[in-house]
Amino acid sequence: MQRKYISNSILRQLFFIIIALTTGILILINLKAFVPGILGAFCLYVLLIHPLRWMIYKWKLNKTFSVVILMLTSVLVIATPLLFLINLLTDKVSAAIDSKDEIQQKIELGLSQINKELGVDIQKEINLGDVSAVVVKVVQELLNTSINGIMQLCIAYMILYFMLMNFRKMENWFYQNIPLKTENLVILNKDLRELVISNAVGVPLVALLQSLVAYIGYLIFGLEGAFGWFILTIFGAMIPVIGAAIIYIPACLYLLATGETTNAYLLFAYCMIVVGFSDNIFRLWIQKVIADVHPLVTIFGVFLGVSLFGFIGIIFGPILLSLFFWMFRIYKLEFSNRPKENSPLEKEDL
Repeated sequence: MQRKYISNSILRQLFFIIIALTTGILILINLKAFVPGILGAFCLYVLLIHPLRWMIYKWKLNKTFSVVILMLTSVLVIATPLLFLINLLTDKVSAAIDSKDEIQQKIELGLSQINKELGVDIQKEINLGDVSAVVVKVVQELLNTSINGIMQLCIAYMILYFMLMNFRKMENWFYQNIPLKTENLVILNKDLRELVISNAVGVPLVALLQSLVAYIGYLIFGLEGAFGWFILTIFGAMIPVIGAAIIYIPACLYLLATGETTNAYLLFAYCMIVVGFSDNIFRLWIQKVIADVHPLVTIFGVFLGVSLFGFIGIIFGPILLSLFFWMFRIYKLEFSNRPKENSPLEKEDL
């Protein structure tokens, strides 16, 4: 019986792949701190490459001038508001931490008011001391991550400059060296753009729009320091599952503690109905305008991103999770020769 051996060509390929993967893992482990900056540069590149092409090929502008203008514009649109929000958030949170005991007393007063009027004793179910300690720890982590986000943004812009200046060489390398069919590379390029825009633009935009709706309610019902609560709501609205409720519920309790009982209940109803409903409306609108990303991908992607990169992972987590599922699609397109068929369930329905 003739034995079959693995060809030397396949063995050399396997050896090369193992060496390449090992080297790549070592690089990622040792450059883990820079991964958010690299991902940020990639997201900014996807957003800016089409305007850059338009400026160079349509307007016939100098490439260096176009790159600098686009980067400065993106700094004004992205970095400046972010720095403003972080500074404002830092001031508000520092003041809140300094007066933690006073705030806790007001919350206890609000909960006592709820127990008195509705007969629901929430204080018996939760320990406010433990909750406040956890909240302070989370907020401090958030501030540390926000400050780290500024550093990552600087890294992203440094990488972005070289990516934009060499975009033709980089894209030629991409099409020549990625071992996929050309038609699949085109699909890859298009899908990556949609994924990045949907997550990098869609998630913060939905949070901002929902927070604006909440801010209107804060103003209508006389919440003290409404703008500060609005800034906190922007960050809270990006957190999955809980969302803006992590901010507007304490805001309602604060109103209740200050004796604004009617306004507290009205604001709570407004946030539960109007703010909650607006979240669904804005998400549906973003999905139609930008791209359709399943809500579960966003939810679990945010948890993944926060675990890997901290608060800034709210943006990058869903992108990574979407890429994971998207790789199966590319694999099928690249290696499956079967024609597209209806699933067994669809056949049963027919």
